Amino acid sequence: MRKDQNLQVETLKNLLAEVESLRVKRQQAYANQSHPLLKRFNQQELNDMACPTYKNLLTGRSHRIPDRQMIVRIATYLECTSIEQNDLLVAAGYLPFHQRLEGEAWEQALEEARQIMSSLPLPAMIVDQALAIKGVNDSFSQLFDLPAHPAFYKDLNMADLHFNSEFPVRSRSTFDAASFELWESHAIDGIQAYKTMHIYSRHELWYKQGIRKLQKYDDFNKYWNKQPGNTRNELEQHKMILAEMGNTGKWVPIRYKQIHISTSHHMHPRIEAFLPVDDAARMVFKQLGCQA
Repeated sequence: MRKDQNLQVETLKNLLAEVESLRVKRQQAYANQSHPLLKRFNQQELNDMACPTYKNLLTGRSHRIPDRQMIVRIATYLECTSIEQNDLLVAAGYLPFHQRLEGEAWEQALEEARQIMSSLPLPAMIVDQALAIKGVNDSFSQLFDLPAHPAFYKDLNMADLHFNSEFPVRSRSTFDAASFELWESHAIDGIQAYKTMHIYSRHELWYKQGIRKLQKYDDFNKYWNKQPGNTRNELEQHKMILAEMGNTGKWVPIRYKQIHISTSHHMHPRIEAFLPVDDAARMVFKQLGCQA
């Protein structure tokens, strides 16, 4: 029992040292400027806003290690990056969140995703955690009337294809009132889903840079704080686009849905594949050489 108590005291000591290091770091970062939310990053404020027992822990009146949810609240208050948050969790004796792949591990996972995508009988693309496009197959390029060359997608992500009016996806997805309403609902749903998915990454540099890049689109800014108007599951929602029926020159509206395919136990890279929903879509997909 004594050994367990000593271990708990040592764990708490390491945790408090980690928290205080981050707190002082944030305080120094705003020493000469005001925080947008007027945070002061002092011990009392951390106690009041994130961890009601923090002062007791510092003074030794409490030796109980905060639970995992409380550690995440402290990390959120301190505006931690995912790495810093994981450091806090580990210091408290909890398992960290999954880290995103980097370097050689990322390149290997990306190559595996490309191999899987090449065997899919569906239009598909590969995206990273910022939804940047890392590859597409031929049927994707044909369906959305976009180049197949990898260089075209170097600085593009899924939101660019959705919001950029210079790409045919935008105009062919908003050809009448009904299709525009569907396009708009997907814009709102997609933005809110992305914010939720990366709620613990919003202080990461890659996340901030990605959002700043998309703020050039007026519609992106317009929908940023809008909440979805329904409770439909994303996977149950279909999308609509005008597609050419063979080589006839006739354009018809087709309905399709998008599914996510993880290629490993990590969330990214992942494959976004597209399935036909109605008969017109199934015919177009068949003409593209897809088996769906």
